[in-house]
Amino acid sequence: MLSFTQVSHHFGTRTLFRELTLSLPESRVVLTGANGSGKTTLLLIAAGILPPSQGAVSFNQQNVADIAMRRTIGISASKVNLPGFFTVNDMLAFHARQFNCEPDCHWADYHWVNAFGLTPFLNTRVEDLSLGNYKKLSLILALMHSPELLLLDEPTNGLDDQTRSALEDCFESYAGQLIIASHEPQVFACNSHVRHLHLDASGVHDR
Repeated sequence: MLSFTQVSHHFGTRTLFRELTLSLPESRVVLTGANGSGKTTLLLIAAGILPPSQGAVSFNQQNVADIAMRRTIGISASKVNLPGFFTVNDMLAFHARQFNCEPDCHWADYHWVNAFGLTPFLNTRVEDLSLGNYKKLSLILALMHSPELLLLDEPTNGLDDQTRSALEDCFESYAGQLIIASHEPQVFACNSHVRHLHLDASGVHDR
């Protein structure tokens, strides 16, 4: 369960969140809000990448900033930049070594690479990828180590129909907790067990 306790965050004189306390026991959560409302920032804080100005965030009662939580959390977000000088193949291999999740096959045969149609771009440098292919790589890196908490920022932006379909299948079968920030509230094909939250200037509210 992801929990925020008295979390506040400021950018200069602007306050994005003020004393946010929120528990998310649901396995599927969608967070909507206007551009600039702080959706991506909230995910970065939840991932332990960005420390809040005040308060704490925990997952299953462990602080997300603890180094031991690194393998527990996966994130794909526009503000998490990938090194442009790596090829896609190099980036996948590097991530797999870091998280001890190297597959027993060549990357060209790896499930997510095939499902997302990234095979033709394995030798392309990250900085030369199109927006859609960059998004595919970011999603694969978030998924590769099978994290218990998966945080996705606008995951369907720039994706072709094949990848959207593969991603929707992933959403349905994913074993861990999945939290998505999106301008599309119907991002899950089945919404019966999804918690919908909305972020605005007054805080986070159930919808």
